Amino acid sequence: MLVYELRVSLLHAEPPVWRRVRMPAEAQLPLVHTSLQLVMGWENRHLHEFVGANRLHYGEAEEGALDAGVLDERHHTLQSLFAEPGERCLYVYDYGDDWVHEIILESVGELLPEEFPLCCLDGSGACPPEDCGGVGGYAALLESLGDGFNARAFDCASFNDEVGSLFPRDDEMHSPESVSEGIALFLGLRDLLETGATIEGAMSVMMLDGFFSALAIHPETILPDRWLPWVWDVTGSGREPGFASKGEVEKAMGLLFTYYNIVVGKLGDEAAGYTPLFDELGIKAAEDRPLAVRDWAQGFICGAMIDKGVWDRTFKDEQGKMLLAPFAMMAGMFDEAQDSRELQVEEMKEKVQDELGFNVLDLREFWVPWRREYLSQHGGGGMIRSEARVGRNDRCPCGSGKKYKQCCGR
Repeated sequence: MLVYELRVSLLHAEPPVWRRVRMPAEAQLPLVHTSLQLVMGWENRHLHEFVGANRLHYGEAEEGALDAGVLDERHHTLQSLFAEPGERCLYVYDYGDDWVHEIILESVGELLPEEFPLCCLDGSGACPPEDCGGVGGYAALLESLGDGFNARAFDCASFNDEVGSLFPRDDEMHSPESVSEGIALFLGLRDLLETGATIEGAMSVMMLDGFFSALAIHPETILPDRWLPWVWDVTGSGREPGFASKGEVEKAMGLLFTYYNIVVGKLGDEAAGYTPLFDELGIKAAEDRPLAVRDWAQGFICGAMIDKGVWDRTFKDEQGKMLLAPFAMMAGMFDEAQDSRELQVEEMKEKVQDELGFNVLDLREFWVPWRREYLSQHGGGGMIRSEARVGRNDRCPCGSGKKYKQCCGR
């Protein structure tokens, strides 16, 4: 695969804000846009445009329309912007604040076997906040913040962990099209639920992953008319987002149903392992991981409780109650107990958060007979297999001598 190494600089920013990134030469421009949003630190709230070395303009069609003289970026690739080292193009983001990025093609080469095609290699400078007034507004903001904000801070690892964990490093997933689709889905969900115009109280992407995980293994088939209101308002108050057009509604539903199907596919009857989103994204930092796990677990509990009859029946069963306990603990349902057990609960959380993927599979197995019962009552003909699987503390069948959870079950 042919890859480009690019230097992306935010023009006129002080201190300098720049990134050096590797991208597939055949990456479609929507992928280039979403990658730049991630690596620079923007939140994808505004319009954008590319200006190639050939002075042609490429942009995103708004409701099917493009400004005169602007080409549809969906039909062009990174190679449309430039082809020879030393050539430059521009990426303009937010026509109000007018953030202009200069992109220089530094080198062209073949991707090495150990390399991932989409990667941040170096960089410096924190991304300015959205809607701060452009270069002048950012300078004034930095002056008012003083030493309380590190304007030079940047870490490539956060981008690489986020992008790399979304896509398996095999030959099939190295195609620009597959990478583009994965990033577009993740960014679309984040924009819809966390940075878009949805109402306060909507689920975060992390909570949504836990929620869909519970629905995927639930003994009853929960239709969208039951679960969708919880996505928009996790408080259960019934508030709904006010979409501006039919197109916005269709886009939102497409994102949610696509992700729902992905999660259901991961937890199908044949799945021997499962990785929650916080582990897929490689969230390890001491200040970030507990919050991410809590969000995910709260979403899972919300999905497990969506049918009162199933929840009550599970909670009244001694084994069922034990299987629900890890999720309830990580969701914070035991936090109000201010007694001598508080320290013990925190210590247990440290262990439990690394086991939640296995706990999901354990609960799925517990619910299998109930699922059969439900399908027989509702005319379902689907087969559900409950084959013996390797326990998380069993010796790994690969012969390594390690426990399964520390080897192939990670």
